[in-house]
Amino acid sequence: GCGTSALSYDLHELGYPNVTSIDYSPACVAAMRARYAQCCPSLRWAVMDVRALTFPDATFDIVLEKGTLDVFMVEETDPWNVSPQATATMQRVLAEVSRVLRPGGCFISITFAQPHFRKPHYAQEAFGWSLRHVTCGDGDTGTFHYYLYIMRKGQPLDPADLALGHRLHQPPPSPGPPPPAVSLDDSEDYLFAIQL
Repeated sequence: GCGTSALSYDLHELGYPNVTSIDYSPACVAAMRARYAQCCPSLRWAVMDVRALTFPDATFDIVLEKGTLDVFMVEETDPWNVSPQATATMQRVLAEVSRVLRPGGCFISITFAQPHFRKPHYAQEAFGWSLRHVTCGDGDTGTFHYYLYIMRKGQPLDPADLALGHRLHQPPPSPGPPPPAVSLDDSEDYLFAIQL
């Protein structure tokens, strides 16, 4: 999901010349190839669906995504109870990421999704990686917090994270009994009874 971000170029300029960027959009990939063809011919671009990567197993030392996974969650109305469809899509994407990572490789995910919503998706034993996160940004200066999740292939999950991952596949709790009905008369005299 590289889009038209300059991130690939910025990484190249920081000394990482071996960068492969993918996006689902042929228009984005064509634009990025054209933009950087002269100055950075070593940057590679490919049209690809992150749910079905065509790279061989254990291709990359690092996989980096910035907001791409958020696209698969955008239509979810309740972040505490993610739909089975969105959960399955996240599982498929993350399984692909795990597959293309080399042993010891690192998956970095940058998102606004808070840990209690996102960690259960990452914390799946089948992916074969550890999980930690860092909160970035400063709420005091008016900037939004965002989260950096780091998964290391070949290291075990912390037991607490593993428990989070298990909860993702549990059915949602059944709702409790409805609250008692409140009878209000047509006047608004009840407002005067509220003790402040």
